[in-house]
Amino acid sequence: MVQATNRNYVVKGLGQTKQTTGGIYIQQSDEFELAEIVSVGPDIEKPIPVGTRVIANWNTVFTVKLQGQPVFIISSDNILGIVE
Repeated sequence: MVQATNRNYVVKGLGQTKQTTGGIYIQQSDEFELAEIVSVGPDIEKPIPVGTRVIANWNTVFTVKLQGQPVFIISSDNILGIVE
């Protein structure tokens, strides 16, 4: 697992993705803008709890492959909303 640092979150995308033979992930649905919080950085004043679904600015994420699956690191400033 990746632990978030500073004012960052680690999230996983909720849309369905398909990996090509070249290793590229292709989005299969419009829900990719939704993410689920996996880890919360220690310096966030009002943290969003782990497991919460959020809308993220995907132009600002850093992608990491963990156990063959992509996870994303994003600044708390780029979480745009909470899905209730």
